[in-house]
Amino acid sequence: MIRLHLTEKKTLLGVTLLLALLTGLAYAWYYAHRDSSPAYSALTEEEAQQTLELAQDVPQSTTTAARPFPFDPNQADSLTLIRVGLPSWQVHNLLKYRRKGGRWRSADDFRRLYGLTDEAYRRLRPYLRIAPEAAANASNSKRNTAPTTLTDAMARKETLPEHWVKRTDKYAEGTVLALNEADTTSLKHIPGIGSYYAGKIVRYREALGGFIRLSQLEEIEGLPAGITRWFTLAPHSAPRRRNLNQCTFKELVRHPYLSYEQVKDIFNHRRHYGPIRSWDDLRLFPHFTDADFERLRPYFTLE
Repeated sequence: MIRLHLTEKKTLLGVTLLLALLTGLAYAWYYAHRDSSPAYSALTEEEAQQTLELAQDVPQSTTTAARPFPFDPNQADSLTLIRVGLPSWQVHNLLKYRRKGGRWRSADDFRRLYGLTDEAYRRLRPYLRIAPEAAANASNSKRNTAPTTLTDAMARKETLPEHWVKRTDKYAEGTVLALNEADTTSLKHIPGIGSYYAGKIVRYREALGGFIRLSQLEEIEGLPAGITRWFTLAPHSAPRRRNLNQCTFKELVRHPYLSYEQVKDIFNHRRHYGPIRSWDDLRLFPHFTDADFERLRPYFTLE
């Protein structure tokens, strides 16, 4: 058994009391400054990450059973956020949001925190304290900051920055393109035609097998009026022709001039009567008219 002299006992007691006093002062300073000190609201990313890593070791029951106290989500540090009951992954989301300039203007805004359940929000709502100057700064920042995304600009009904607008030089009036040869890049230079309608023209041309009349452009829904003046067709343009007796069901049903019922009639004839020898053979079926035969003849052969 170790025996201490009276002097040693007094020294040991003094050191113990001094340590207790310093610990008490440290805790007093922390609780007095935790909500107001900018040092706590401006943790570096490294410090925040270290705090979150330490929080991983805290049992889940500790955070879920935490008793909230008043805090400002715009200023609270990661330790404070964990102590009010937020899980570490949610604290990470909150700090990431703040690092990108995000702020909450009101307690109701805090509901937008990613992953925050209605139950957790109702539990924390009475303890949320948003500093008035922070709310004002967040509101002004939202009004004065230039839009950072196209969606943001459209939602705020603002004029798009000039560098966001992709400009395509348009052809001068009187320019003429070969309708069966123009690609989407050329078509987009026509006033009123963008990527969408340029693609529709090319796809319709491929489905037909080629244009034989400029008026066929009017069969494409949505094209601007007078679109035909921008095109020309080589004399006696010959489209790609297909054998009606050899095409598959899928190939025929994709042709713009054949309906599903008409394709069924063609295959019924081929199955029951053999190959179609004449267009008159299809007059046996009610789904064909003389106008249909006129449109189909340039694109299909029967041999």
